[in-house]
Amino acid sequence: MTLGSLVRALRFDGLWWRKFAYLGSVYGPEWWKRYSPPWIAAIIFLCVGRNRRGALANVRRVLGRRGWFRDHLAALDVFIAFAHCVNETLEYFGPRPQPVRVDEPPEDPIAAALGRGRGAVLVTCHFGNWDIGARTLARFGCPFNLVMAREANETTAAYVQKAREDAGVRVLLSDSSVYGSFNMLRALKRNEIVALQLDRPLGGDGARFADFFGAPAWFQAGPIRLARLTGAPIFPVFSVRVGPRHYRIVLGTEHRVARHATVEEMDRILADIVAEFERLVHRHPEQWFQFAPFWPSPCRSGTGVVAASQTRPKEDIAS
Repeated sequence: MTLGSLVRALRFDGLWWRKFAYLGSVYGPEWWKRYSPPWIAAIIFLCVGRNRRGALANVRRVLGRRGWFRDHLAALDVFIAFAHCVNETLEYFGPRPQPVRVDEPPEDPIAAALGRGRGAVLVTCHFGNWDIGARTLARFGCPFNLVMAREANETTAAYVQKAREDAGVRVLLSDSSVYGSFNMLRALKRNEIVALQLDRPLGGDGARFADFFGAPAWFQAGPIRLARLTGAPIFPVFSVRVGPRHYRIVLGTEHRVARHATVEEMDRILADIVAEFERLVHRHPEQWFQFAPFWPSPCRSGTGVVAASQTRPKEDIAS
């Protein structure tokens, strides 16, 4: 291991801390699992200024400015909720899992869609506990493919991917090669599930603007294109943390994309999905795990102000 790799492994989002969290989540006493996440989250909140400022900017857009103290408390709540979700995920995927309650919708349109033989595209965001939600949705008897970007800290990449695949979730790296989208298309052609996250666009033509809390923000339009090419329906799916080891699957409106849908029609479908997500974030702002400013800001150039719509999104350090 090089010195640079060692430094990255010791960073707060590196492999060393991930393994330390795993030991506490799996083998720690119940009081540690229940009460340590808020304190650990508070330490990271105080020490990692870039992520703290990102979360603060986002909650101010979602909730409005309510004063310095309340704004910072809301941003801290995001860190605490994230710590609880990470703790319960590591325990759930470990060798000593505790019972987890997952409330599912009374109807199951995803199973009906798979019965039609065209696969299903699930779209979600960095909200709640997607790992536990994905494992719950992997029960349909067909492969479940989770499309993800590479881990921001590469020392954790193999560790995180193995944990998900051991849990029955196949990981497809969206940036693994120029042929990454073909892997998704083939999976849908095989009547499999492909799940993608909308709120971490990688830029390029796949990133589209949608109105979100009163301002335009970048979202990933790749799932809409996949649905148009394959005929697979799109389902917004989110996993909300209700309480300790208790989650609820929220299933949004099913969308179908016509083979010859125009860009404007696909943008409308994306806007409808984002609107559903906005309502959910409004109810549970602490469970939207964005640790970098999400809305693009105008930047100045030598010729004046460059509009936000001309600025492509960049990946932040939170995965």
